[in-house]
Amino acid sequence: MAEYNITILQKNEAGTLDTYYPKTIAAQVTESTEKQFVSAAKKTQYDENTMYTNANPIVSPTGQIVPGDTFTDEPVKNMLTKILYPYVQPEISGNTAVGSRVVEKGVTTTVASVNAVVSKKSEPISTVELYNGGTLVESKSDAVADGGTFAFSQVINITDTTVLKVKATDAKPTTVEAVVAEYTYVYPFYHGTVAAGATIDSAAVLGLVKDVAVKGDRTYAFDLDDTCAVIAYPAAYGDLVKVEDRHGFDNLPSFTKTQVSVTGTDGTNQNYNVYVKEPATATAFELTCKFE
Repeated sequence: MAEYNITILQKNEAGTLDTYYPKTIAAQVTESTEKQFVSAAKKTQYDENTMYTNANPIVSPTGQIVPGDTFTDEPVKNMLTKILYPYVQPEISGNTAVGSRVVEKGVTTTVASVNAVVSKKSEPISTVELYNGGTLVESKSDAVADGGTFAFSQVINITDTTVLKVKATDAKPTTVEAVVAEYTYVYPFYHGTVAAGATIDSAAVLGLVKDVAVKGDRTYAFDLDDTCAVIAYPAAYGDLVKVEDRHGFDNLPSFTKTQVSVTGTDGTNQNYNVYVKEPATATAFELTCKFE
């Protein structure tokens, strides 16, 4: 509080309206930090340098500002933050000891632990999640704001084709994801030899060498002693178009194709295309079966 001498005009003692005289009195004026009196020019300068208004839509992105944005009384501090600190989404990766693989149908793959590694960027992390295909397995929301490494320990038993993913969501909210492992379930290929004239049934096929692989060209080596090379695979893959030896010669005309019902490890009966070559004698005779 401060004292000021203030000169005022006051009516005379007679109360007449046309006679005034100056009088000086002591007055106290309270100074406030909340309300300050400034000139119109100063107020305009303040408004123009602390608030931003522009009705013209932005045409190119800058920082967090995107095309189409307009501004009405936007604090300059906010404007600078949007320009200088563009939004960056979080990053995530994942790993597990049981990595991607091709698995025979009827076999269970057990995943006991998965780790998610999350890097916080512009916004705090809200949740970190583990998915088996489209099914949520486990979610974490405590102590995740700054990112880090998060261990999921719920056991997952896999019996069919699926993908394990980890996801992270920040406060914006933006969700990012990463594939941890892919498990592809198939019925296997078989290859080997049989005696000339042997019966080709489910037992004969199951007695051959198993090759758990997805559909695609396969190369096998055969030791033949007046015996027949055999190649068998799920009929759903279609017919072979070639069976080439290492010299590029097509041996397909020397094979006879039959279809056999084979009992899979999962207990189901599956139709198999079985190709049996005419008897031959050769050592480490490589043949590549090719699909269309």
